[in-house]
Amino acid sequence: MSPIRVTFNRTVGRIRNLSSTALAIGAFLAATSLLFALGIDKAEGSSITLAAVWAMSVSPVLPVLAAVLAMDVWSDERLSGRIDFLLSAPVRERDLAIGKFLGVWVVSMVAIIASLLTCVITFRHFAPDAAAQSGLLSFLPGLIALSLQSLLWCAVSVVMSTFFRHAAAAACTSAALLCGLPRGLWAGLRAWSTKGGTAYGEMPIDAHVTDMSLGLFSLGTVFSYLMLSAIMVFVCAKCVESMRHVGRGALKARAVTVLSVVMSLAMAVLLTMLAMRLDVVVEMPFSPSNRGISLRTKGVLSESSGDIVATCFLPRNDPLFRPVSHMLRALRKAAVSQGGANIELHYVDPRWDLGDSQRLVRLGVADRSVVFEKNRRRFIVPLDGGFGERIFATAISRLTTPQQRSTICWTTGHGEVSFSDYGAFGMSDIAREVSRDGFRNIPLDLSASTTIPTDCALVVIAGAKEDFSRIEADRIDAYLKQGGRMLMLVDERGDDALASLLSAWGLRISTDPLIGARTISGSDVIASSFADHAITAPLAGTQLVMERPVAFEPSAVSAGSGVDGIEFTELVRAGGRCLAAAIERGAGAGSDIALRPTKIVVVGDTMLVANASLASRGNANKDFFLNCVANLAGIGVVNSSGVEIGKLLTGMDRKTRIRFVRWSAGAVPGVVFLLLLSYVAIRRRRS
Repeated sequence: MSPIRVTFNRTVGRIRNLSSTALAIGAFLAATSLLFALGIDKAEGSSITLAAVWAMSVSPVLPVLAAVLAMDVWSDERLSGRIDFLLSAPVRERDLAIGKFLGVWVVSMVAIIASLLTCVITFRHFAPDAAAQSGLLSFLPGLIALSLQSLLWCAVSVVMSTFFRHAAAAACTSAALLCGLPRGLWAGLRAWSTKGGTAYGEMPIDAHVTDMSLGLFSLGTVFSYLMLSAIMVFVCAKCVESMRHVGRGALKARAVTVLSVVMSLAMAVLLTMLAMRLDVVVEMPFSPSNRGISLRTKGVLSESSGDIVATCFLPRNDPLFRPVSHMLRALRKAAVSQGGANIELHYVDPRWDLGDSQRLVRLGVADRSVVFEKNRRRFIVPLDGGFGERIFATAISRLTTPQQRSTICWTTGHGEVSFSDYGAFGMSDIAREVSRDGFRNIPLDLSASTTIPTDCALVVIAGAKEDFSRIEADRIDAYLKQGGRMLMLVDERGDDALASLLSAWGLRISTDPLIGARTISGSDVIASSFADHAITAPLAGTQLVMERPVAFEPSAVSAGSGVDGIEFTELVRAGGRCLAAAIERGAGAGSDIALRPTKIVVVGDTMLVANASLASRGNANKDFFLNCVANLAGIGVVNSSGVEIGKLLTGMDRKTRIRFVRWSAGAVPGVVFLLLLSYVAIRRRRS
């Protein structure tokens, strides 16, 4: 039997017989499961995959696990004096270092796989529909990424164990070196920079896991992890070899050992820089990011025509370059399959492509943008505020359809929520999303304006708390009778102010309480019952989270027929009541009459799309609001928002989330800890 295998078996046997291993693995499972639960809560409603959430939950805890598992592989040998016996045996130090390193790494991989099974099985139990969208194969890229990081962390931890006689000192030093030092330095750089965190972006260690868990493997990064791990094992062998050199006569040998270690570290740095410089990115075919285009976006692409030029004005080393280029390639492929427009892709790096960069700058295009051009029309999508399938599809749709009314008027002067308010209760985030769909947001003071602008696509009344004057109400009424469109957000504080406007158009606020509505925090309401309407049909299977909503019901206004006919649709229901409604007047007038029907959408929650609501919860609130805007503006919901394919939607309420955390981060790790501890006790009793 080879010395490496003997050392490997001995190392694994010793690690599994330690009570510290049982505690470390139990704590590791609990910590990763808790981070996984928090990550799911934060990522719900976004396009991030379940596999990426799990990988990013394990990565921060992995260095600590490696430090604990490797803390006594050499320190115990030194403390007990067995190191002298090992060094006197006819075994090379390299074989000893490789065997111990592989033993620690295999145990760490067992813990990683146990974490994967714990998270996936418990999540599948509490959210079966969401878990069914991610097969075990989709977790393979993240597992490979973590195995690469585990290689390096275990190698460094084994090296640290050679410098100490006490295992605790070795573990603390390794954890500080692998976890505290790099993250502390990165946080310091971000804090010191005058540009804030944007100057440095995401920490490289976390960025590597994010990219690889999405199936984007940088060959330079993979080579760097493998090469650095091999260098650390070599350093470990040299450190063990230096223990032979005792006394004054060994001074030269110790100097040669130190020199070889320094040269190997210098070579590691140079090879890492070369690997990053000659980097090549490979996408795994079964990666979770390799998902298709939604049916709604395919509908947009099928209706497009002609030649469209999409220019990505972005440095190639920017973290957004790979996902943006991947999305553009997917859209081009889908457009071809749907018989739509021919999308030609161009990539302009502002650092190298000076001529093309100058042309774009003269056109008013800032860097970190994607420009869609067709003939003499142009649509610019800034990437700093985020990007996605919906935004790119909207840009294509805007270029291939006739120009529409593009101004959205937000009323002011009645205590409304402002679209320019960047606070937690403002609506600057949703206003930015609206502007990215090609609309222009302007304030509207009805007391000063005699008429509503002719290019107004719709009027938004966001939570008015004071009543409208008769003159203001008459101006709104006149605008609506001419085929105007209005979106109203109402809450219990402003129901009296808007009651007169609503009753004139066939709607009134109900005083009946909600019965049996689902909730997350106790004060909010989860709504998942949607009507088969153009606004809400694409949201089937998702949920809205509404904070203390008010309900509506039809008023006594006659339904009528023809031009005066009012069509009332309950868009959203929860607790047995209607929480959002659509009113359309004049829809049955007939196609032979050139009349633009009046459309009104009323939502019983002012804070539905407030900045705090969009930032803290994963839900379809933003999609619902943008669908309302698109439908009222007349561009069609298919060209607007909605739920894109691949979004993470768990459907868990507050009680289910609590039970999920209890089982995944409490019960299962506790059982694993007790089983491992019992195994250690039995082994010690037998020995």
